[in-house]
Amino acid sequence: MNDSPQSTFASYLKIITRRWWLFLLLPVVTVVAIWAIGSTAEPEYVAYERLQIIPSDAQLVTLFSRTPTLTTEQQIQSVHDDFYDVVRLPAVAWKTIADLNLNMSASELIDRIDTEHFSTFITVSARMPEPELARDVVTVHTQNAIEYLRKIRVNPAEVTKKFLDEQVAQQEQVLAQARLALQQFQLEHEVSDLPKEIAAAEDMKRVLTAERDRLLAQAAQAEALAAQYDKMAEANRAKAAELTSLLPRTLITNTAAITDTTGVELPDEVLTTQQQIENLTALAAAQARQAQEQKALAAGKRAAAEDYNRIINERQQEIIFLLGLQEQYQALLNRLNQAQGTYDFLVDKANEANLKVVQGSTVGYLEVVSPARTPTAPAPKHLWQLMLVGILSSLLLALLLAFLIEILERHLLRK
Repeated sequence: MNDSPQSTFASYLKIITRRWWLFLLLPVVTVVAIWAIGSTAEPEYVAYERLQIIPSDAQLVTLFSRTPTLTTEQQIQSVHDDFYDVVRLPAVAWKTIADLNLNMSASELIDRIDTEHFSTFITVSARMPEPELARDVVTVHTQNAIEYLRKIRVNPAEVTKKFLDEQVAQQEQVLAQARLALQQFQLEHEVSDLPKEIAAAEDMKRVLTAERDRLLAQAAQAEALAAQYDKMAEANRAKAAELTSLLPRTLITNTAAITDTTGVELPDEVLTTQQQIENLTALAAAQARQAQEQKALAAGKRAAAEDYNRIINERQQEIIFLLGLQEQYQALLNRLNQAQGTYDFLVDKANEANLKVVQGSTVGYLEVVSPARTPTAPAPKHLWQLMLVGILSSLLLALLLAFLIEILERHLLRK
């Protein structure tokens, strides 16, 4: 037959009342022990130092991919998590112990250090038996932790910077070799900028061709004028011959009579005709001379044009030669441009890494906004709170012991 809940509770109550002395003894012992320990314990002073988290860019220097951008909250949380671990590192604790010549172990010092995080601020505290020592410990240990944090966070940038510096030095040699190869090509073929040299040669060829064409046009014009002068001279000689045929035979065979000074008078028509003949003859002679002059001018122009043809052919051969150098020149130029581009890229990345190292090593992540001050009073011991917790814990322990003793007694009686 099963026991009712009332009977079960009554049996439990009997067990508790039968061993009431446990519920009295254990709380009393606990209170006395807490009071004795708290009264005899040396006072402790707590010093505080307040830090502000400074969000900064990631200290990774990527070469080919973009660094994921963290939000401000993520950056703050990342700095806090790292600082929480660093401030409790034995290596940092031992450095603080060495700096202050403390007589304790790293674990003892870490137990006396605490941190609180609120928003963008971190409060670091240290508990020590002396107020000045508490101030010095929190100040030195916080500074050591900040320096260590900066060191580990900028370590990726330092490693990348070292790698980039080596690559920059190697690429500088590659760039120098590419530049030297191009210079040797330029000196060997006496060209500085091949496309400009080709363009200049083609421009000169066009200028020479235009000048040659101008000379040929002038020569053709002079030849045309010479032909006109010859034609005009021939026409004037024909007219003179025609007029001569109209004169009396005696005057034609005895031209001296025309200029005779004996006073013989000739008819006016004869004199006029004779004058026209003389004028036409003189004009024909002048036109013949002009024709010869134009022919000589045309010959000179054509000779000059031949010189221009020779120079144009030389320029054409020069252009053909320069065009034949284009492939080699472009290959050397591409090599130089590629080396220069790689060098500039590496230099930019090296500068970025250097700036990140400087930033992270000097002003990054955390800044002291409220330096530690010497505490004026010891930290409260909170004896009443400890006693209350001790009483509750001892009552729970008494309850467990009462039931355990009851179980043991019943087990022994059964035997």
